[in-house]
Amino acid sequence: NNELLPHWREFAAALEQFTPAINLLPDNCVSFFRLDGVQLNPDAILLIKEALIGKPFQRLCFINNDDGNNAEDLARGGMSVDAILEVVESNKHLQKLAIRRNQIGSQHVERLCSTVRNYPLVELEIYDSCGPGVGDQMLATLLNGCDLKLESLDMSGNNITSAVSTILSDFLASNPTLKELYFTHNNLD
Repeated sequence: NNELLPHWREFAAALEQFTPAINLLPDNCVSFFRLDGVQLNPDAILLIKEALIGKPFQRLCFINNDDGNNAEDLARGGMSVDAILEVVESNKHLQKLAIRRNQIGSQHVERLCSTVRNYPLVELEIYDSCGPGVGDQMLATLLNGCDLKLESLDMSGNNITSAVSTILSDFLASNPTLKELYFTHNNLD
């Protein structure tokens, strides 16, 4: 609500001033930003999104921030998938992206898959974010006809069906970089 907006402004201002010194971090350290279970009004979303644009985080995690299952949930707000994608597309250092329990619609699939293909991501987790049909569309678009750099892919809980099994098996046969694959809680026969 608007009562918290001054605090979100303060947080966004601090985030804008923060710059992870990636070249100075020890090899086992990762610059990381996680937004978990936060429901924001549109003004706060814009503040946080703008503060994150261009920040060189190596790992971004957005969890349960967009409950967009109905009009009431959408009115409550959260970091939308469109806002997440704007942040991701502005970050050339990003290696790991997690989107958990944020509603990814069919209108987001091509853009998200293009982003994964064109950025140095090595780990992608899309967990419990795709409704019926969208999980299959996401997997088919992501894996079909491209050379992914991913070492780890988690598509658990996304209503994926055996309709994409051929695409999945062809991808696994031709992608030596993939070391981890998670498909729990799907509708595979």
